[in-house]
Order: sequence, then structure tokens, then C-alpha cells
Amino acid sequence: MPMKTSTRFVKAALLNLCTALVLCTLCEWLALYVFHTAQAPAGQGWIWPMFWINFVFAWCVATIIGMVPSLPEKGVRWAMKHAKPEDGAKFGALVNVPINTVYAVVLCYLVGALDACVLGGAPLVASLFGFLQNIVPVWVACYVVTFLLQGRIEGLARKVMNDPAPRAA
Repeated sequence: MPMKTSTRFVKAALLNLCTALVLCTLCEWLALYVFHTAQAPAGQGWIWPMFWINFVFAWCVATIIGMVPSLPEKGVRWAMKHAKPEDGAKFGALVNVPINTVYAVVLCYLVGALDACVLGGAPLVASLFGFLQNIVPVWVACYVVTFLLQGRIEGLARKVMNDPAPRAA
């Protein structure tokens, strides 16, 4: 639905706080406990500095992605090929597929490159392997978060910015 730029920014910023939190928690957990590609300092179960650097970076990147005006429209067009808005949750789930795919691919690659290459000093090819390891769980986690929260957060953003949703014709 059409919304003011300020509303879209508030929505993107709030929704992506949740998305970045889940993404960074999942990726650090995968790196430490599943793939063993990172080691926490002795006596600690988590690498907090890496987590917070990733969180701020992922939130900024995701918020920028959320401000791309054509992304929601492309998601709606894609969903219209497979369902109708009257289908409710099914339509919403389909709209989320292409949008979430863009978020997941960009965030998974950039956060992995930041960790492996910038913070870890690994060659660039390491970011590709990290991406391939993480893309499926990242896509699923980001999909679930955005599917469950985007409607509520859009409502909150519209309320905060005094931008009522257009009435259905």
C-alpha cells in the first residue's frame, strides 16, 4: 500500500531491528556451534564485539534495502501471478518471497564478507563459502520474522507517522 517516505523509513528501521537481531544471532550461532568457523574467547560462549558490529552493519544495510521503492511493488506483482489479495495470508506469504530473497542474499553475503574478510582477514573467497553455508537458514529465519511482524510494524509506523492506510475500493 502507498505510504509516505517517512512512514516507509520508520517501518524499515523498526522491522529491520528485528531482522538484524535474528540474522546476527543465527549467523553467530551457526559459526560457533554448527560449522565451527569461529571460536569464542576462552570462558565465553559468544563473541559480543562481533555480534554488535554485525548487528549495526546488518541493520543499516537492511534499512537501506527497505527504502528501495520498487522492491515491494515487485513483490506484489510476483504474488499477483500466483494469488489474489483477497487470499489474505497466502497472498502475504507470496509477497514476502521475492522481497525476503533480496534481503537474505544481500545481508547474508555482506555480513559474511564483513566477518570473514574484513574482521577475520580471510581471502574474499571465504565469504562465498560462508554465504553458501548460511543462505538457507538465513532465508528461512528472515522470512519468518518479516512474515510475522511486517503487518504489525507497518501499522505502528503508520500510527507514529500519522499516515493512515488507504481505504479499499
